Amino acid sequence: MDYKVPEGTKVLVATPNYMNQFEATVHTNHTECTSQWSRWGIDFNWTIIGRSFVHFARTQMCQVAVEGEFTHILWLDDDAVIDPEFLPRFIEHDVDVVIAPYCMRKMPHEIGVLVAESGDFHDHESYRNLEIKDMDQGLMEVDGGGTHCMLIKTETLLKKGEGSSQESLPTELYDAFDRLTEKERMLAKQFLGDPPKTNQSFQDEDKDGFPYFIMPKSGTEDMYWCYRAKRKGIKIYCDTDVFAGHMGFTPVVTREWREHVEKNAEGDPDSTKPYLSIIPGDTDVRNHYAMMRDKAANLV
Repeated sequence: MDYKVPEGTKVLVATPNYMNQFEATVHTNHTECTSQWSRWGIDFNWTIIGRSFVHFARTQMCQVAVEGEFTHILWLDDDAVIDPEFLPRFIEHDVDVVIAPYCMRKMPHEIGVLVAESGDFHDHESYRNLEIKDMDQGLMEVDGGGTHCMLIKTETLLKKGEGSSQESLPTELYDAFDRLTEKERMLAKQFLGDPPKTNQSFQDEDKDGFPYFIMPKSGTEDMYWCYRAKRKGIKIYCDTDVFAGHMGFTPVVTREWREHVEKNAEGDPDSTKPYLSIIPGDTDVRNHYAMMRDKAANLV
C-alpha cells in the first residue's frame, strides 16, 4: 500500500442493512477489505445495523461516530463492491467528504454523483449525473451523491454553518418562531416545516430533534444530507479515478457496464455488444409508494 494513514486515524465503517442479509459477492468483498485494512494497520470498527430504516440507521451511526471519537465515517452500503485501497486513498485526500462514483442499480444505471450545471447548488433543477466523460479527472468538487461508498470526516458533523444572506433566514424569523405557543409551533412545523438553521451543526440539529439523516418527501436521505452539508459550508468531492461496483441485475453494475449503456444510448455503430433490455419488476428495490391500502399489512 502506497498511501499514508495519519496516526490517530480511527474509522467507523458504517453499513445499514435493512434486509439483514448480504449477497455472497458483497460478503466476500467486505471480508477482503477487513483483512487488508487490518494487515495495513488501519484502526477501524465495522458497524452493521439491520432491520432499521436507512435514515434511522445512518443517524444512529453518526451518533456512535461522534460519541466514540472516530475521526472518519466510511459509508459502505450492503450492496457495494470496492477495492480495499479506497479507504486509505480517501483518507489521504484529507477533504471533508469524498465519494466513489458508482452506477445506480436500475436501468439506465446512471452514475450516482451530481453536479449543478448552473453552478448554484440551490438550483436543483440544474443538477445532472456525472457521466463516463467526467471520469479519470482526479478529485472533482461536486454537489452531492450517494453514500454507496463515501468517506466523511466526523468533524463535519460538528461544523457550524456560517450562513449568508443568500441561504440563511433573518434572525427575526427564528425569534418569531420561538415566540409561538407550543400548539402554534406544532401547526407551523406540520404545514411549513422547521426553519433551516445553517448556523447549527448536524449535532446541534440532532439534539433539537432534526436528525443527522432525514428521508425527504422526494429524493433520498443521502442527497438531502449533502444539500444540508453544502449549506453549512462543507465541501464534497468525487474521486473520479476510482469506481465502485454495485450489486444489481448484471449482476454487478460496473463502470464498463455504464460505458456500454452510454454507447447503446447513442446508437454507437462500433458497439458489437447486444442491445440492452430493461428487466421489469425491480422487486428488490424499496418502493415507498407501493403500499397496498386494502391489505392489513405491507412489507415494501
